[in-house]
Amino acid sequence: MAVSLPFSLFDQLGIKEFGRKLRRREITALGVTQAYLDRIHDLDDKLRSFVHVMGEQALRCARAMDELLAAGTDLGPLMGIPVAVKDLFTVTGAPVTAGSRVDISGLVEPEGSFITRLKRAGCVILGKTVTTEFALGLYNPTHRTPWNPCDARIARMPGGSSSGSAVAMAARLGAFTVGTDTGGSVRNPAALCGVFGYKASPGLWPADGIFPLSPTLDSIGFFAASARDAACVFEGIAARTVPPPRPLKGLRFGCPKTYFFDDLDDDVARACVWAVRKLEDAGAQSVACDLDEAREISTVFAELVPAELVAAVGKRRLLENEQKIDPVAWARVMHGVDLSAVKYQAMLKRHRELGTVIKARLQGLDAWLAPTVPFVAPPVSNFTTVDEIAALNRRAMRNAQPVNLFGQCAVSVPIPGVPLPVGLQLAAPAGQDAALLSLAQSVERVLSCH
Repeated sequence: MAVSLPFSLFDQLGIKEFGRKLRRREITALGVTQAYLDRIHDLDDKLRSFVHVMGEQALRCARAMDELLAAGTDLGPLMGIPVAVKDLFTVTGAPVTAGSRVDISGLVEPEGSFITRLKRAGCVILGKTVTTEFALGLYNPTHRTPWNPCDARIARMPGGSSSGSAVAMAARLGAFTVGTDTGGSVRNPAALCGVFGYKASPGLWPADGIFPLSPTLDSIGFFAASARDAACVFEGIAARTVPPPRPLKGLRFGCPKTYFFDDLDDDVARACVWAVRKLEDAGAQSVACDLDEAREISTVFAELVPAELVAAVGKRRLLENEQKIDPVAWARVMHGVDLSAVKYQAMLKRHRELGTVIKARLQGLDAWLAPTVPFVAPPVSNFTTVDEIAALNRRAMRNAQPVNLFGQCAVSVPIPGVPLPVGLQLAAPAGQDAALLSLAQSVERVLSCH
């Protein structure tokens, strides 16, 4: 049973219609922002998705947006839109902790270009959302874990590391929410919480002003109520047009022959078989493809990611603060402490090679697809030891990490009609973000027609 939530304006309107009403003076940015702040106040004691709410600052910004519109200044389609951002981003007036008890204040960069883009687009930043420690994985047993709104009675895994942003989106505590994705950290919680998640191509937006996990693999991403809303957000931030969604007839989807469809929960397997059949019934073609290089994630993510985090935080600082760091995060950090320069360079080289190999192999396909996560959100209480949580993290990120390894963009589209949320991942080569978001809208429309 899902959490019972009050009416949400954007559920009914979507971002485009909100903009129309705002410009017709039927609603105000100030009124909508206050409604979202009230909603956060009413719901987040249980959901625990925010670490810092910027109430007064948000209201001042919203009031300014209304005054600008009244004066004839229009900042674009995202003007007055309430948004929340992951606690890796520097936002002036709010702390940055990267989900850690370790003092990282001396390492935090000034507010970066992505947040500047949000502000210039007229977005109203409501606050900062929970991340797992240093964005390392799914769950920290010694830290706060947001409550997944998919179940009102049982605390279920919300996913990671952008768990706070996913939960805030699922509970409609923002019109869209922002995260980062190094190995599935947007798509994984999007799938488990039942919202749309988008991971940008690497380098689409600069990462300045964002506390790094792995600069080689980090990407910015965001959560939205629908693929249609996500396309609006992308257009507003990237200043690029997303093509109109088109019929699926004649489109070609790659379906990996092995690995991605192995060891699935029954509900996930049934939902994905149904989704693929719906796409085929709409005229799309499923084409078997080979992506066995995905198995190399174990050699890359086990050492490359923590090694780059160690470089960012500093080996001495980490070792001196061992007692403050969550044991799951600590176990992962230790994999990267003594990585040799020779091995590090070899992994970077292989990462670049795989991007080229996979792009060539998938020529002629519009996207490839797979279950986003092999299971539905399990109860948090099922996982108590470091080894249990590490095994959960490996399985949870198994299908998402290869996208980062291959240097691609991707989305997770909710599959309707299942008791607990299931996501369908669509991935495409770097630079095809706009085309992928257009395709995602077509897929979303077909899946929503039961």
